[in-house]
Amino acid sequence: MSKLKTIPVKTWQFFNACKQNLGITSLTSLFKVGPRQIDRWACDPDFTESSQRNPLDRYETLLKKLMDRGVDDIARAEVDRQVKIVGCTMRVNHPVPDKGSITEELLDNLPAMAAYQEAARPEANQPLAVIREKARALIQEIEEDLALIEETVRE
Repeated sequence: MSKLKTIPVKTWQFFNACKQNLGITSLTSLFKVGPRQIDRWACDPDFTESSQRNPLDRYETLLKKLMDRGVDDIARAEVDRQVKIVGCTMRVNHPVPDKGSITEELLDNLPAMAAYQEAARPEANQPLAVIREKARALIQEIEEDLALIEETVRE
């Protein structure tokens, strides 16, 4: 159980929580930096002049750059791998239908279904990350269907 009273929402809070729960020795060993560097990463930049961007800040910048370049699949594949570590699954929020009718949306699922099935076949020998990305794309298409259906069908 965490020693913190609140859940970290900023990266420096996360590093502070790691410091408190894992110990500074564990972090210095993992990141191959000294204790003072861990302290810089774990302090509030609004109140401490010695604070520095931590590896999570840099990682978030990296993800944003990938998204800006339009290679969402690469960014999402890495995030998906990480959420699996903590026992979660990832999904894209707020599906927005990109077709004008339910029929068109349903037909739009077919290429995503074919890509998923092709990747998932044992003889395709695809890495799990590729299969997950194809599955995520198919699920996204289905969620777009549901969003459009919810807009047009009343219970």
